[in-house]
Amino acid sequence: MAQRITKKDLYAQIELLNQTFGYRTEAWTKGLDGRYYANPNTYVLDCAYGGYRLGQLCNEGGGERDISPRGTARETYYWIKAFMEGINAWHKREAA
Repeated sequence: MAQRITKKDLYAQIELLNQTFGYRTEAWTKGLDGRYYANPNTYVLDCAYGGYRLGQLCNEGGGERDISPRGTARETYYWIKAFMEGINAWHKREAA
């Protein structure tokens, strides 16, 4: 029987993804003026319509681009894992 994939599992994978790239792990930061600003390039979990999607913040205003298609928690989990495998393969190729 397959283990259930939870939001906690998805957030852990996204945190690892952000750490791999050296991006902030929190999507939003409170500025000195008291307003919140998005951290550009940070990968985020988009949850809507009963599904999940990997996204990436594009600017301080919170603009976001889609990295993966919307799917179930399990599909999104495997999509993030595949994305990480691609990054690892690229790094190994660059090191060779």
